[in-house]
Amino acid sequence: ESATSPRCHPPTQDWNVGLTSYLKIGLHSTHPMFALFASALGLKLPETPSTRRYLVTGAGWAAVGVALPVTAREFLNPLDPKVVGGPRGLLPQSDISVPKGEGVVNTGVLLLREAFDGETPAEGLLSWLEAHLSPDFEASFDGGKVKQNKEGYIQGMNDLIESFPDMTFTREGKMKYDSSPTRVTWTAVVTGTHMGASYSPVTGAKPVSARDPPKRVQNDAERVTIDFAPGTEPKLTMIKRLKVEPLPGGVGFSGPIGFYLQAGGLASDLSK
Repeated sequence: ESATSPRCHPPTQDWNVGLTSYLKIGLHSTHPMFALFASALGLKLPETPSTRRYLVTGAGWAAVGVALPVTAREFLNPLDPKVVGGPRGLLPQSDISVPKGEGVVNTGVLLLREAFDGETPAEGLLSWLEAHLSPDFEASFDGGKVKQNKEGYIQGMNDLIESFPDMTFTREGKMKYDSSPTRVTWTAVVTGTHMGASYSPVTGAKPVSARDPPKRVQNDAERVTIDFAPGTEPKLTMIKRLKVEPLPGGVGFSGPIGFYLQAGGLASDLSK
């Protein structure tokens, strides 16, 4: 383990007391998972037939975790954030803080939240995309009317950032795995202010210049679906497909074309 790896600090006395009380209550139910927590933390619980039975079970699982390879130990450790927030974890990755810092490698939903949850990746959005889009990446917008490969998508994002420097991706509700451990969906809302370069969303479209005062734009809520590339190491770190679809009930602003139309571009200019 490197010196920069995130570590789990020992619980404080107050935290230990609170969790012990929680576990005491839980152990009078029928769920042995509480015993696994108790064994992992070395907590003392009341001696009853049920607690003895559960503690034996929990201790057994804890012992197995010590003997198994690293990947298996991480899967069995209920306190490991990569397990707690994984595709089949105890907590959705949308509900926990995104780990940050040197040496941190996020995957799956946590990786996507680095760029699409109201913040910009530390290395910048374009560098993040370059690192996490697979060579055969494909993006599609507005029912497939606009399609881009990796190079085209990154160039398109660069054009958007130059024209809308404060462009921000936010979400409504949770990012969640959808019918597959490699597919993530969520509802996104993209905003920005046209205060930079003139903007054209597709080759040949007439550019629209920034206004004074700058025009604030916001796309309709959109359904975003991302498929991760299989066979990567670590898993869920390379994006193979991104699909953006407008949701019912909007006013017609979706994808790069939605920004263009709100900034003053005309639909008739898109074909010029």
